[in-house]
Amino acid sequence: MTKAALQTVAFSESGTAAASFQRALSSTLPVEEIVTRLKDRILAADLWVLHEINPQMLLHRGGYDIGPARQILFFHPRLMSRLLAADSAALLEVPLKFAVIGFREGRTELRWLDPGKAFARYRSPALAALGDELADVCESIVAGLDP
Repeated sequence: MTKAALQTVAFSESGTAAASFQRALSSTLPVEEIVTRLKDRILAADLWVLHEINPQMLLHRGGYDIGPARQILFFHPRLMSRLLAADSAALLEVPLKFAVIGFREGRTELRWLDPGKAFARYRSPALAALGDELADVCESIVAGLDP
């Protein structure tokens, strides 16, 4: 039995709309190095790394070939309790996630949703404050990630 060839899919550049609700950082470090550093920094920020998703492996299983990509999901129960007390509908906004995308030309892109903007949509002062706090935490995690 012959194995079917994988369909190659190249990563596109981000659309301009993403800048209104996402943050991004570009690096020349490989994806795995960024992922390792992110996990260390998430733990140092007293948050939990909940899961790592490997889209490259998953798409490969489905017959597609992409460059390296990872998603790191993170949060903490103390933050979840605050979120649920402020507005339980915001449960869909968490866990927070970093996406790491390795472009073929050697550039790595780190992206994340801005929790301040996401949580502000709920029009809850407590949730907006939590969102701003989490936006600052995300910024501190990525600060100096690629010296």
